[in-house]
Amino acid sequence: MMTKLYFVFLISVMSAACWADNTLKICIDDREWYPFIYHQDGKAKGLFVEITKAALAHNKIDAKFLVMPMKRCINVFARQGKVDAVIGVPFDKTLANKLHYPDDAQSNTSRWRLMQIDFNLVTPVQSTYDFSGQFQTIPRPIRIPKAYSKIIQKMNAKNIPVEISKQDESSFYKLIRDNSGSLITSSIMAVHQDETEKFHDKFIVHPYPIASLSYFLAFFDTKATSPALHQKIWMNIEYLRNDYVFMLQLLSEY
Repeated sequence: MMTKLYFVFLISVMSAACWADNTLKICIDDREWYPFIYHQDGKAKGLFVEITKAALAHNKIDAKFLVMPMKRCINVFARQGKVDAVIGVPFDKTLANKLHYPDDAQSNTSRWRLMQIDFNLVTPVQSTYDFSGQFQTIPRPIRIPKAYSKIIQKMNAKNIPVEISKQDESSFYKLIRDNSGSLITSSIMAVHQDETEKFHDKFIVHPYPIASLSYFLAFFDTKATSPALHQKIWMNIEYLRNDYVFMLQLLSEY
């Protein structure tokens, strides 16, 4: 009887220990990128955060979010083994040897993405310019937040100079203040800024997209994860993203 009780106790202790270690440390960029990633009362918030938490919960995994500049996350914390993953990154071939992306990450629309984000051109409401895909004709200065590195690379490849700003809101402020040039932002951010009093009805969003990018939960090489676990979590992300009720409830919060 004592042997049986000891065995049950040992299994309980082992299960508790496994659960205690069943937490992934995930870093997110320290910028404010509403509604995808931002910080409120010291806590990570946003669509990417909530989808990631729900996907991990399906695998009985907790998440600890660490807010920091992305370069510090990848070049310092990941190298020291202090983080297991990162959220809110598009595919970047320069990081492919440091991060595990889904197999289809280089496709236009990845099956395993957190979300697909469209980026559009914005001009002052008085502007008569009409963007139809001719990048060389975009009114200058072209303002782009520094976090949109893939868009910046795209413009640089076309030899188009851009004015890099700290964040989306400062780009909108400069556009309205100067009443000239243009800016590039996500379609969701444009809608959000139009709902604010200071920017409402003061700009035009051009429907022809500048770019459309898949954003991911990507993993580092750590003992806490494995390729099999990566795939299970990406599958749960796909399931949640295609769950109409879940996404409707989530979007209603933002």
